[in-house]
Amino acid sequence: MRRMRKDGLVVQLDNLVREHPDFETLHESTLNSYSLRYVPNGLIERQEEPEVQALLDVINEEIVEAVRHNDFSQVVTIRVQGRAAIRVSFCPESLVEEVDATFEAIARWGRLLNKKLTIRNETTTSDMEAKLCSSGSHSSSTGV
Repeated sequence: MRRMRKDGLVVQLDNLVREHPDFETLHESTLNSYSLRYVPNGLIERQEEPEVQALLDVINEEIVEAVRHNDFSQVVTIRVQGRAAIRVSFCPESLVEEVDATFEAIARWGRLLNKKLTIRNETTTSDMEAKLCSSGSHSSSTGV
């Protein structure tokens, strides 16, 4: 197990975030913490759309909840410019391996939650479309 100064841990996490296509760094980190946001690569182009922003907020909040439930207490939800984000804090005893494990847990839960919520949204949209198509209000009238 490798100990590293806190600034080295921040650099380690920053490298992991910048190398991963589904994350963005939000602002300059501090010596004690680092802020990031899970934004799946497929949604980057659409992240300014209100429904996508809402989906990303839910995903980021649920990532934190899931990761904290699995004993990563140094991870919390924060708001940056009104958007939900993830903050990872470092303590003097933090190890490089803990930073790696924390990031991997965040990334894994991000993938799982993105898949789950995307399927749920697609199902909801498909159900709504099916109901609209079957309702009389969308049938074309043919004058005889």
